[in-house]
Amino acid sequence: MKKIFLILFAFAALQSFAQSLSEDTKRKFQFGTDVFIDVWQKVPHELKLKSVNPGVNIIGSYNYIFGESNVSFSPGLGIGVHNFYSSSLTVTENDSTYFQAIQEGVSYKKAKFTATYFDIPLEFRFKSKAEFRFAIGFKFGFLMKAQTKYKGDDYMGGNTNLVIYKKGRIPYVEKNRYGFTAKIGYKWLNLYGYYQISPLFVPGKGSEMFPVSFGLSIIPF
Repeated sequence: MKKIFLILFAFAALQSFAQSLSEDTKRKFQFGTDVFIDVWQKVPHELKLKSVNPGVNIIGSYNYIFGESNVSFSPGLGIGVHNFYSSSLTVTENDSTYFQAIQEGVSYKKAKFTATYFDIPLEFRFKSKAEFRFAIGFKFGFLMKAQTKYKGDDYMGGNTNLVIYKKGRIPYVEKNRYGFTAKIGYKWLNLYGYYQISPLFVPGKGSEMFPVSFGLSIIPF
């Protein structure tokens, strides 16, 4: 909830800032935030995902406008964060990373996997004079960090003491990711979709799972 309030506060601040920009600047530059839910594909049976797995992108881009048309080619830079919550632990052994179900009787509040990427999105965009928007594109990402967080009973110590275990480096997560993107909407509010075609883990070293993302793209300018 706290993160949602921070995003809304940042959006309100950007909306205020955008009002001071010239129309030419807003035509050439675009800044936006995608708030989405991941539907993970090819999930191994031992990984019991929660129903809602939220993520966020923050993106800035430049519009190369084709003459006096409403069409542009827009490369950009951004940060993308994907999460999934489950009833499983991330385990690495025997040259592979896999998921292990949390034992019955162990009480826990959180078991989360997070992957953060530095992204280079490329889009072809259409924006009408009435500010109807449509965009299709392709996104390349470079892994910045993969980590896990567990909060619950001390399963390693075999007791019910509340502990927090964190792993800041998960082996065999793919260093690169890529997939197709699409947006459609009006003015500052758009629907967002992303279909990743690369797996989360190195082939043969982990699950072949990958995310398909659906959500909202908020574009203050």
